Amino acid sequence: MTTPINIDRQPVPDSFSQLDRFLVEKTELALVDGIQLERWCRDPNRKTNEFQVDLKRPYALKNKAYGYFSGLEVSGITKTVIGIRQEVEFGKATGPRPEEQLKKYVLSVFLPTSHWTYPDGWPGGFTYEQLLYCDAGGKLGRYPKDQTKDPRDWTEIGTKYRWSLFTVFLHDFVVRFGPITKHFKEAATLVQHPDFVHVVPNPKPGYKLEVAFGYPFIDYAPIPNNFGFGPGKFNWAVKLFSFMLRDNNEVHCHMDFAAGARPKKVFDFGKNIPCPLYGTSDALEKITLGLYKSQNFHDWMDGGMVAQHGRVHQALMEGAAKYFAEWVKSN
Repeated sequence: MTTPINIDRQPVPDSFSQLDRFLVEKTELALVDGIQLERWCRDPNRKTNEFQVDLKRPYALKNKAYGYFSGLEVSGITKTVIGIRQEVEFGKATGPRPEEQLKKYVLSVFLPTSHWTYPDGWPGGFTYEQLLYCDAGGKLGRYPKDQTKDPRDWTEIGTKYRWSLFTVFLHDFVVRFGPITKHFKEAATLVQHPDFVHVVPNPKPGYKLEVAFGYPFIDYAPIPNNFGFGPGKFNWAVKLFSFMLRDNNEVHCHMDFAAGARPKKVFDFGKNIPCPLYGTSDALEKITLGLYKSQNFHDWMDGGMVAQHGRVHQALMEGAAKYFAEWVKSN
């Protein structure tokens, strides 16, 4: 399962900082693995052992979530993968040309408008910071300060840009510890690339259009954290969004997140410090001579991690769907 990636680019500019050079290297590595992983996610014949995920929150949009653990070959090496697949009823395209309406919304409007403020004043959804790019001619550049607010329009990816790198700030990364609700400041750095964009007429019976995009994560945490697995702490990962237009113009959104390798730590307090949760569980298996199965605890905790990812993105869909409904009316 390999794919060639065009990295025939011009040299790194002298003006690039050490961090910029690091990000370019990480971007190119993420694309090599990410495109292979994206193709695996979109393969209708892929095999995963799914389990239903309870997001444990009330939501306005009808939704389903399924976690999975699996394995796949990336660049000739078999690796473990953990993920979650989500299905959301997003709304309805009601304009005179619903196919064009959905295409414009997904490729040009969805990401830049996916943020809002809740009644309690807390920000919701995603906000962004543009970082670096590689243009169509292979020239690397850094976005000027007046062009860093939103990701590039997807119609520019593959025409004006080979790739574009941006950071997304996740405002709905909320964890509840009993009666206590904790908002974490989390972020990830992602790559836009044309191989992740798909516009497919009549993708399957009952549907007249699919408009899809996605992005790989680079192995870098813009906001340092003590999680062992999470934003910026993946060896490799992709997030995919597929908006499907039914024959009756209802919009069904399919999301998939796949990351690897499977977590070795829940919390990371240093290279030589065992995870307080997985370390204790693994030690207990040794003490009981295998009577206690640590893998069961790993599976339960890993399932909780994908559920947290699912809650963040279900919250994204809830807010974005409200904007979509208003945008459809105005267009």
